[in-house]
Amino acid sequence: MKSMIKSLQILVITVLFANCSKDTGIQQIIVEQPNSFVLSINESSELRYAIKANDKIGINGAAYPVLYNSLVSLYDVPVKPQYLIYYPSDAEFSEDNKLKFTLPETQKYVNGGIDPAAYPLYSLTDNEGLDSMTMNPICGGLKLTIPANDQFSAITSVSITSETDVLAGIVQVNGENGQLEFVEEQASKKVTLDGEIDISEGQNLFIALPQVVFSDVLNVKFTTLKGMGTCTIDLTGKGIESGKVLAVELEDIDWLAKTDYYGKANSVIVAPGTTSVTVDCTPYYTTSLLYTYENHPNEDEGKLPRSAKMLWNDVSPDFVRDVALTADGKSFTAQLNGQPGNAVIAIYDKEDPDAADAKILWSFHLWVTETNDIPLGTNGKGNTYTVLDRNLGAVSAIAGDWRSIGMLYQWGRKDPFVSTGTVGQNSNATMYNRHGTVSLPVVAGGGTTGTIEYAIQNPTRFIRSSQTSSSTGSLPFRYAHDWLYYADDGLWGNPEGFTFPAFSTLRKSIYDPSPEGYMIAPADVWLKAISGNDKASSIFADAEWDATNLGYRMPYNDVEIWYTVGGWRSRSNGNLSNANSTGYYWSSTVSGAVNANAWYMSINGGGVTLNGANSRANSASIRPVKIAY
Repeated sequence: MKSMIKSLQILVITVLFANCSKDTGIQQIIVEQPNSFVLSINESSELRYAIKANDKIGINGAAYPVLYNSLVSLYDVPVKPQYLIYYPSDAEFSEDNKLKFTLPETQKYVNGGIDPAAYPLYSLTDNEGLDSMTMNPICGGLKLTIPANDQFSAITSVSITSETDVLAGIVQVNGENGQLEFVEEQASKKVTLDGEIDISEGQNLFIALPQVVFSDVLNVKFTTLKGMGTCTIDLTGKGIESGKVLAVELEDIDWLAKTDYYGKANSVIVAPGTTSVTVDCTPYYTTSLLYTYENHPNEDEGKLPRSAKMLWNDVSPDFVRDVALTADGKSFTAQLNGQPGNAVIAIYDKEDPDAADAKILWSFHLWVTETNDIPLGTNGKGNTYTVLDRNLGAVSAIAGDWRSIGMLYQWGRKDPFVSTGTVGQNSNATMYNRHGTVSLPVVAGGGTTGTIEYAIQNPTRFIRSSQTSSSTGSLPFRYAHDWLYYADDGLWGNPEGFTFPAFSTLRKSIYDPSPEGYMIAPADVWLKAISGNDKASSIFADAEWDATNLGYRMPYNDVEIWYTVGGWRSRSNGNLSNANSTGYYWSSTVSGAVNANAWYMSINGGGVTLNGANSRANSASIRPVKIAY
């Protein structure tokens, strides 16, 4: 940096009167500006953060870069008698020398610290004071100490609401005297802290607030991946001071696992020839951490669906001729043409399902088919299962019929995707809506798309994997190659995780895609021996591979059960693959404590594998098992 000292020359004219004669004197004052100054926060501030190199600060309405070691060059800064220095630099600076900071309603969680965007700094100084200039905080901090909780450990946001006190908005700094003033416009009585917050071992949170003396209690709400928590803080008479921290230890947090859902099953079996079917779509909620069906009626009128329509089917444009919601909004009736096949029906929050702002609340799979139950007897783990004679979505159980393949599912999601329309080919089965054919959309996973909420609102979209590497140092975990951004091992309800469950402990999940009375198979359904993961240890020990029709013919009590190859959809692009070689069958069982794998069975001409780990962003077939619940 070029070494120089800039100066501002001020001329002062002095008029002297003496003996009626006039003498004019001119006095010149030179104000010198330093080459640079170092940014630092006032030592009295109890909350601090570093302004990083290449970031920018504001000086008298213009933005200037911060160099290494918090140094700011004054080379390009015009010499002035006084400087209003501030951070962040995008604060609004007006011609009348006023500075406006917008304190955000939503702050970003910083582990052990404060969000810089919510904790602005300023300093009013002259040239002489630049050498010792320190930045003063506009806000103070509210420190919340949260006790340990391992069940609701994955917090995604904390909101604080007041009935009377302003918690966010615009603060104005007077550039002449440095005085602060809260502006009433855009004022908010709520502030939210967003982030990945682990409270499994307790946690301290810092929320930036403007200067305020509280006149009432604060309501605190924690949003978690499994529900929510609420409590109140009585700070009446206490206040927030600039640069100071008001500490509060939270007690008596009321934690509640609450998940909204619709109807009592996500798939409905309809007998072929049926021309009208009514489906329960009553709003319910569950308090189960494993999302099991509890069927608590949701009394919130805003949860009632307002309309319904078909999204797609695999038969023809007139397979579903009409869909109408009942007057009470708790069921819909679909008019069918009687043919076997599959359709997905969605319920919406608007009277017009085609409106631009209409949002899907839930979706249901109509499965028009015959089915038969096949009892498997007691397996090597001591569990007794009965399975359907066909894959979920299959309308045939005949070897060589492409319609015996059924639908494919991403692990943890409730909505189906088509497989092939021709045995042995990696080509999609045709999908139809009311107007003709439709395609299967594929979206990238991520923080926005890799969520349960997004999956529910977009049941037709295949979500690619959200992570390329795992992050399991603290909750919420993120798993490589899961479509879900934050991992959740409980989506399909297996209560004992990656062990073999006792049959009596099994509970169906609200995200399970099976019809009422059935659920996704646990990992031991296909076991015959106590141990082993090959064909000889499985119920396929006596099955014969059919190379022509691509599947296993499994004899059982004078009945032949057909397990067919159907391929899978890849986590990386959503394309169908291996439809000419392998069948993949999901279980509800996750595989390993901190990864995105789930147990599945694979079949091909080379044999059977029972415990391979399949990444959850892939899609595979499902063979439902019968269960009473």
